[in-house]
Amino acid sequence: MSSSSTSRGTDSEGALLGAWAKEPAIDHHCHPLIRWPRDLSPRELRAVFTEAGDPEILDRHVPAVIAYRDAIRRLASELGCDPTEEAVLAARKKVDPGEYANRLLERTSTGMMLLDTGYTGGGPFSLEEHARDVHVPQREVVRLETLAAPLVEAAPTAADWFAAVRSALREAVRGGAVGVKSIAAYRGGLRLRPVDPAQLKAAYADLHARARAGETLRISGETLCHSLLYEAAEEIAQLNVPLQFHCGYGDNDEDLALSNPLGLRPLLVDPRYEGLRVVLLHCYPYHREAAFLCSVYRDVYMDLSLTLPLAGLDGKRAMREALGLCPWTKLLYASDASRLPEIYFVGAALHREAMAGAFGEFVDHGMLTHDEAVAAGVEVLSGNARQVYRL
Repeated sequence: MSSSSTSRGTDSEGALLGAWAKEPAIDHHCHPLIRWPRDLSPRELRAVFTEAGDPEILDRHVPAVIAYRDAIRRLASELGCDPTEEAVLAARKKVDPGEYANRLLERTSTGMMLLDTGYTGGGPFSLEEHARDVHVPQREVVRLETLAAPLVEAAPTAADWFAAVRSALREAVRGGAVGVKSIAAYRGGLRLRPVDPAQLKAAYADLHARARAGETLRISGETLCHSLLYEAAEEIAQLNVPLQFHCGYGDNDEDLALSNPLGLRPLLVDPRYEGLRVVLLHCYPYHREAAFLCSVYRDVYMDLSLTLPLAGLDGKRAMREALGLCPWTKLLYASDASRLPEIYFVGAALHREAMAGAFGEFVDHGMLTHDEAVAAGVEVLSGNARQVYRL
């Protein structure tokens, strides 16, 4: 393959992109947009293309990230302006923000959004506002730790708390939620171990006292996070909805070393959780570990959501590596986009390109036919999510 053909992509890759062009995707993990901002600073735009929060990183270093430069070029092409950050910001300022956002979302070919409403940065739309102002159909995914924290004050013991959480989960699913998301990776890590009852009693007593004192609670530490997770997982299995886990790359307040999905094995082998569908989100740099889990455990699924818009060409490599072990029937499409429509737009394009590159390579090597690759891509874009979430 010549260098010029590599830069343009193969014929197989282009043919797959064309075959999927009108195929609506189910974005199984994303977050609400923020209320339409007309004026946007460079720092605010950069912030959705990084997990860094340090102002110096945003001001000095994000413009030197190749994935961000690529995003600016893609946005400039859509806006019909020069491929510079300044020109993109000036062009978006001239258009109606709601029309602009829905236009970008339409260009993503997204047929449904499953919204994790636990992320509240930037002042997002409420679910009701989002359904009214964003034209793509939507369903809710409940964040476990966000649901559980307000229930502490009225629950004198950990057993009372767990019962309240189970009841709240049942109510959420009756109200239309199609899944549950855990951020245990941020708060206690994913290396699950049995919880000592005495440690749980002491940790919960402290948590309850802080709730009664009016403190804003952050459920954290292995004892509280893992005991909550064990209890909730039993209920979620009975409710027949999936349990999503953040794992791998993510917010800067997590310890990446503790977010390897291999630590979730107790949930995958204990008969108490029989039938629990586990969905691994983001995964990078643990995407190969996630692919291994998908290959050997019946009810494990994965995506590469946050990886693709932020990791440049490494995101595309991750797609190829994930499909080395992960059956395409277990790979889901997602953006993990939040706040601004620009990240939805860029993430969607990169996801389809990464899929086309990976499946196109399999076609070029004679490992799949074109028709098989097209069908596999349709499953990733929407079919797998329909099955996992019972949509």
